[in-house]
Amino acid sequence: MDYFGIRLAAEKIILSLLLILLLLSLVLQVDIAKKLVSYFFFLSSEVMRVSTSLFLPVLLGALCYVLLPGVMEMAERARNGSFVYNSTLKLADPDNHDDHDLEESFCCCSLDDISKGTKDIAQLLNNITSRPFFRFFKVNLEKPCPYWAVQLLCTSDENNCQVCSCDANDVPEALKYSHDMSDPSVIDSRVFYGKPDPLNVDKWGVWRDADSTATYVDLYQNPEGNTGYSGPMASRVWQAIYKENCMTEVVDESGPKAERQCREEKVFKSLISGLHTSITMHVAAFFRKDKDGTSPIKEFGVLRNPSVSYFPNCGMYRRIVNNTEFINNLYILYQFVLRALTKTRFDFISDLNAFNSGADGTPTSEDTLLHKELRELFNTHLLCSTTFNEAKFLESAKAKQLIPQMKRMTYNITTLMDCVTCEKCRVWGKLQTMGIATALRIVMIPEESILGLSRGEKVSLINLARQLAISVENVHVLKDVCRRMEAAQK
Repeated sequence: MDYFGIRLAAEKIILSLLLILLLLSLVLQVDIAKKLVSYFFFLSSEVMRVSTSLFLPVLLGALCYVLLPGVMEMAERARNGSFVYNSTLKLADPDNHDDHDLEESFCCCSLDDISKGTKDIAQLLNNITSRPFFRFFKVNLEKPCPYWAVQLLCTSDENNCQVCSCDANDVPEALKYSHDMSDPSVIDSRVFYGKPDPLNVDKWGVWRDADSTATYVDLYQNPEGNTGYSGPMASRVWQAIYKENCMTEVVDESGPKAERQCREEKVFKSLISGLHTSITMHVAAFFRKDKDGTSPIKEFGVLRNPSVSYFPNCGMYRRIVNNTEFINNLYILYQFVLRALTKTRFDFISDLNAFNSGADGTPTSEDTLLHKELRELFNTHLLCSTTFNEAKFLESAKAKQLIPQMKRMTYNITTLMDCVTCEKCRVWGKLQTMGIATALRIVMIPEESILGLSRGEKVSLINLARQLAISVENVHVLKDVCRRMEAAQK
């Protein structure tokens, strides 16, 4: 039984006992009730003698009132899954996430190391994703949900769900792409290996024809943020991601079934949980449009996009950072994706002209800047480090058995994004789950293997890294922003 199940059961038992005592004190008014309460709460006989007939009902009623919300919340968490962003779990120091190492032993950097290194990476990724090669994402937004009927559920008047699709004529000819970039089953989006390896060769699908229904989305002009997309439909997608994509337990023939979840399984769940945290952090940070350009968040330059500015939702931000598990999982996913980027250095740097957007593949002034920024990115401290130790992960026979399941589950999650009825949320969901699928395949490849990434994989991986870097920055930036906003309101 997990933590929340134990806590729920304990609180139900305590609440039941208190309700029984309350009934005894109200109806029976007998000494045994007073004795039980005296024993239960260590009250002295003198206190009990001076108590009035209303003492017990008032005391017990107050305790029931205090405990009941906790029981109701735990029941809701048990019903919807433990990953719910209305947690009341608090840290002793919710502002400090840099004084301990990540619990996940496959990660090689502390939160402090990651936070400091992100300051360099975030600015570069913001610049890189504003360049033509990485800002245009071709995606099919008309695919039906294969699991249930859906309907549009967005409530924000300012930040609506629709995206501004690009006219194909606005996309440089050199960057046009025939496939849906978010589709992991397109054969040319697989990683190619230098030699066959049954462990690594995955059957992601058959050849797909060019997708005529896919459209180009300008990611720079459609940033991820609050759209008001909420309600049962939104929750249902996350519940399906967590509950319907469970791994089949791998049985160790040399011993009994393990009763607790293995570390390798926890890694995959941490990746998905980390994405959930990052998405929610973007909603909290970019919650309400700043029409006058007066938001304190603008001066920190987190987005580095002069055309948009937002005010954060400080209450939502605090609910995220007050939960250690959420923040740890964000950092685990971030390190995992950084490791994937590190392993693809050659594929990105060896032929920088492949990123050109000019006529006949010639570099424009923006392309020249992009070449410089990519070289700088892959020379940053974090991308010259081993942030995730996949060799240690692959030492386990169980990990090797779980890899095919991870691939299957990742593919399932990408198809679940078609059930997201907010267009903007669907675009970013498809892009980022494609990024995770790409990172998963890259990280699990032996170091000596030859990599070849499609344009869709490069776009999704770089943009996912940028979204995570922004979330990591906002863990600290929003603390100061919210303090300023609250001080200004006093």
